[in-house]
Amino acid sequence: MKKGRFLLLVWFLLSHSLFVYSEPPIEVIYWKSWDVQTPSQDEIGSLHDVMVEVQSFFASEMDRHGFGEKTFSFKDIDVVEGRRKLRDYTSHWIIVDESDLIERGLDNQIYVVFFGGSGHIAGNSALSQQLCGNIPEQLIYCNNLIVIPTESRHIILPLLAHEIGHAFSLDHPEQRLIANRVDVMHFPLHVIPGVTMTLKDFALSQKDATFLNEGGRLSVQQDSQDSNQEIEIDTDVNDDGYTDLYDCLIVRSGMSVESSYDTDINNDGVTNILDLMLVKAAAFEAIAAAAPSKPSQRKIITTTWGKLKTR
Repeated sequence: MKKGRFLLLVWFLLSHSLFVYSEPPIEVIYWKSWDVQTPSQDEIGSLHDVMVEVQSFFASEMDRHGFGEKTFSFKDIDVVEGRRKLRDYTSHWIIVDESDLIERGLDNQIYVVFFGGSGHIAGNSALSQQLCGNIPEQLIYCNNLIVIPTESRHIILPLLAHEIGHAFSLDHPEQRLIANRVDVMHFPLHVIPGVTMTLKDFALSQKDATFLNEGGRLSVQQDSQDSNQEIEIDTDVNDDGYTDLYDCLIVRSGMSVESSYDTDINNDGVTNILDLMLVKAAAFEAIAAAAPSKPSQRKIITTTWGKLKTR
């Protein structure tokens, strides 16, 4: 196996690790009623910043409780134009029925809809709605719709964090305060007129953080700016100068018992099947490099994007 192919496999495994071990990325939509002005790039950028701040809030709170900077990932914002006037969206179900992007099901998919031009949705300041049947054993896998009116900018951060918490199956606590901060899942939200609320005054409880960690609902995110960089990973676990079967056995053992070796190959805080796959890939590369080469008898096709494939 060529070095480039091994690095490509490493990139593939790392970039797909979030899909394997956590939620799919949150789908983010700006819903524009047909009589509402199209949002500017600045407005979309501002809502993207809101998503980033809530993402960072969960990461910092999970880290504060000792679980590492685990949080959710999300996609770029899609602007969708509805078929009705703003006043006619009297229920969030109208949005669900009109949209081709929002699906009912048991895929753990969360949809955040920023409802443009409004300060409420069906009389609510925000809402979180399950998109599956009310079968208790299935609710943990249920798709979820979150609607956040864009005109509630002074409280949009705690609103979004609260509703995302509900989408992750967090409930309202009885106690409002955690030390000197407000539990982000507490209801109702105490609003001070004219004051823009930030997340520095809110916290995630130990109970909720433990629930999210044990349920695998969140994970440590790779910075998007690093996604296209070449990744070098040390797979020589026992430092004998080679990556071979012994390294694979050490990592496999480290998946179930504590090891004196560093078996967390991708540095995500846990030794699991992903680490073993990375070491196996490196071992196969070493075997292929040591084997005598033979002329290829297969036809090689050069594709338009410069890769090589065989048939």
